[in-house]
Amino acid sequence: MISPSASSALIGALEFFLGRRDGLRRFDFSVDGFWRSFGAILYMLPFFAISIAVEHRLRPEDVTIAGPTDGMFIVSRGLDLLLDWTAMPVLLAIFAKRLGIARSYASYIVVRNWASVIMAAPQALIALLAGLGVVPIEFAAIVSLAVIGVMLRYHYQIVGATLGGPVAFRIGLVGADLALSLILSGIFSKLFGA
Repeated sequence: MISPSASSALIGALEFFLGRRDGLRRFDFSVDGFWRSFGAILYMLPFFAISIAVEHRLRPEDVTIAGPTDGMFIVSRGLDLLLDWTAMPVLLAIFAKRLGIARSYASYIVVRNWASVIMAAPQALIALLAGLGVVPIEFAAIVSLAVIGVMLRYHYQIVGATLGGPVAFRIGLVGADLALSLILSGIFSKLFGA
């Protein structure tokens, strides 16, 4: 069951995605709300499970034979998710003063965490449709790239609404977050052979 604060935050994240800036009022920006926002990962787990199940199922046969066991594949993706979930908040906390975002850092993290659930949903849906054979994998890949573009724009809007700053800063932060995710994913793939 979804708690009232989680429900409010998820609705706020969806409203903000739909262009309703007043969706930000639904977030709890208190200290407790900041820490609770990390629990949004629990709401991402179903989408994450769908995505990795389809990814595992659609791997080429030579990778399946020479690659990691099913358990190692799941462990590698799970560790990747956990580290990706915490890496950017930790790095930003370290550099918040230097970047001039110390006062608004917590608000950004709260919105970013809850918005991540909204960002994960369409990718999981595309993966599910491809995994079930409803849409061709090539089509799913193109749609997935388009969705990534929309989600990068959404993240840019979150940065603007919570941290402000010039366009270059906003683009840089969104780019850094994406790059960090890709680097971590690459590291875990190499470590576990996934």
